[in-house]
Amino acid sequence: MTKRKRAQKERQACPSSCIACEAAATGYHYEAPSCTSCKTFFRRTVLQERVYLTCFMNGMCAKDDSFRPCRACRFDRCVAGGMNPLLIISLKNPEANPVVQRVFQKRAFDESESSTSTAIVQSSPRELVIVAKRVTNPSVLECTIDRIIGGLLYLENAHQELRAIPTFDPRPSHGYRLDGVVVGPSLFSKTTLDAHTPPCDPVIASKKDKVVMRGVPTAKKLWPFVDLFISIEYLKTFQFFHYLKHEEKKALVRHVAIMCSQLTLAYFSYENKSGITLHPDGSIPHDGYVPLHKEHERQLHHGIIQILRLLEMDKKEYVLLKALVVCNPAIEHLYVSHKEELERERLKYSRSLMSYVLSRRGHEKGPAAYTAMMTVIDTLTHLMKKHKNWRILQDALQYQPGMVQTPSLTSDIYDY
Repeated sequence: MTKRKRAQKERQACPSSCIACEAAATGYHYEAPSCTSCKTFFRRTVLQERVYLTCFMNGMCAKDDSFRPCRACRFDRCVAGGMNPLLIISLKNPEANPVVQRVFQKRAFDESESSTSTAIVQSSPRELVIVAKRVTNPSVLECTIDRIIGGLLYLENAHQELRAIPTFDPRPSHGYRLDGVVVGPSLFSKTTLDAHTPPCDPVIASKKDKVVMRGVPTAKKLWPFVDLFISIEYLKTFQFFHYLKHEEKKALVRHVAIMCSQLTLAYFSYENKSGITLHPDGSIPHDGYVPLHKEHERQLHHGIIQILRLLEMDKKEYVLLKALVVCNPAIEHLYVSHKEELERERLKYSRSLMSYVLSRRGHEKGPAAYTAMMTVIDTLTHLMKKHKNWRILQDALQYQPGMVQTPSLTSDIYDY
């Protein structure tokens, strides 16, 4: 989950004033522009479950320059400014935290009572800073989220259809390299991914526009390579991908393609009620049994599936989480403006996921479920790093003097 909020002021790096105390802001903390002191105050209040009494001046201390805001008003301004307690990494059991519950109850009440489209805080005599957007008509927000989820669901169906085509069988021996794969339109569609006029949302194209690479299947598919290849095609369906420079595209693929393919594979297996990796052709690695001493392979073929089962994740939650995996602004070698674009995309999907999870699971179970889903990304990141190290070790063990290793798409990604 991104810790910064860029969507409201796209062209300004950071407002000059903290939304709580009006001191100099040091950045976006928990999705709101604030100083380090107010960030620490908000975090400490949530973690220590401090519920402050009502302001003795009925809120006027926060409006009078001759008074320093009391703790109750200061916290209220943090909440009103958009600080999200669920982004506090060390937060445990948010559903049982009285401060977290009061924050979301207050926001739900404010949104139902609000008659304005934006909340505006006076940050200085000369400047107004928009700090939180509020939607007066819930149906508008619901329609926006439905549109986002609908596009991702269509894209996921295209992803699974491409995996299931028997004649679609890319192989390392075909000479694929990362430099060539990241360019050109996605195989999901031939008309909607023109680099000059990319779509505003994930691809929604008619079936007649789909093109696939066809051939005659000669042997069992090499599924790790096939899924890695298709995950790159999935990345190419997002608008922001076509704004990146060539080297930036390669950096993004190297970081998220493995995670994307692993999550796709895990959910397909989970959806088909399999406790181990299951491929569209019905094949299962290791004949369905991975020895206990092979911890890495057990985590790879069992671990993520088990997490999805415990979360009882549905397909809408899954496609939003998968989009969050793709939109990672923390990747090195990206321009600042492109990092900001990824942050805005990530914020869009994270808010959609939060809204959908709360709607599906309720305000009691929703926050905890949302937090658990976000930790799946951390688990995938750890698994990706471990898998790359494991692959390097395997290559080292198999290396023999004089052996010539042919570069491939896989080596371009794993060995970087």
